[in-house]
Amino acid sequence: MKALLLSLTLASVSILPAANAADLSSMSWEQVVSQAKSEGKVVWYNWFLQNDFRQQVKSFEDTYGIEVVIPEGSHDANLQKFLANSNRKNGDIDVLSLGGGDITKINAKKTLIGPLSSLLPNANKLKYKIEGADSKGYGVAYWGNQTGIAYNPAFISKEQLPQSIADFDAYLSKNPEMLGFNTINGGSGPALIESITRNIVTDINYQTDKPTKTTMTKLQPAWNWFNNNRGKYIITASNSDSITRLNSGEFAMVATWEDFLAGLQNKGEVSKNIKFYIPKLGMPGGGNIVVIPKNTQHPAASLLFVSWLTSAATQTAFNQRFGSAPQNPDADDSNALISIEERKNSTDWANQALKESITNTFIKEVTLH
Repeated sequence: MKALLLSLTLASVSILPAANAADLSSMSWEQVVSQAKSEGKVVWYNWFLQNDFRQQVKSFEDTYGIEVVIPEGSHDANLQKFLANSNRKNGDIDVLSLGGGDITKINAKKTLIGPLSSLLPNANKLKYKIEGADSKGYGVAYWGNQTGIAYNPAFISKEQLPQSIADFDAYLSKNPEMLGFNTINGGSGPALIESITRNIVTDINYQTDKPTKTTMTKLQPAWNWFNNNRGKYIITASNSDSITRLNSGEFAMVATWEDFLAGLQNKGEVSKNIKFYIPKLGMPGGGNIVVIPKNTQHPAASLLFVSWLTSAATQTAFNQRFGSAPQNPDADDSNALISIEERKNSTDWANQALKESITNTFIKEVTLH
């Protein structure tokens, strides 16, 4: 009987995580790696490019002998699952991808391991603030994306690209219905709307001002500009719809994401002749972060995976394959669609509440006007 009880006790111990949030801070990196290999698994909830990432993580699996599982799931479904299960002793999520601004929807100190900025090697080289949100070190950037305008050089030369509001006015007048952008099903069109709005209405602090009645009333000149040019641009159904129609020759320019365009070109789904630029009036760039829930069942493996994900080598590989902007300063971004000089035109997004209100008000005041 004693032997049986001892056997059951050992078995129960073996299924418990051998490290938790408190343990990680007291472990050397060598101990973290060793413990990670013992845990042997990481479940990464990432909502985009799942099939591509399943191939990409094979490098991590081969190096450490740790299995990486990437379940199917949308951004919203993954976030809701995390929030719903955050009080459970043992969760199903080891590493969770979020948009940079999503960190504001989470009680990071209560529900996440961290700060990761005190646990990761080379932590001082990594980014913890993105899309205007400060994760306080609990979320680390692993994916950079940039909005801008994709264009077809067969219809518009580099020298003719609009750079200012006056340039857009002139271009739309001479080339009606050759610019397309979406308002829903993707953020690239809303990025262009926000950028034009910011250049027309300059007496608002887009990082801090809330969408009060006073603030939103100030934006009326922007809606007037869009309404005055109505019929000269086309509102598309989505990010994908915009690029598809640009590639087919319907448009000369569309709002898009750098990484989205690069990924389609690398797959041969969009012509390499299509180019990308950020106008001098600026367009927002941001990215995604990863966090580790406190109730992860594989804490050391999760930390090791996040370290790999944010390493210079992995960030270089992501830039080469997907066109994402590296989030590690030691990474090589030579495969990016734009130069480092042009990337200076990148701006921060408006704060989340104002950002959403600008898009919703555009739909009300312009699309449905």
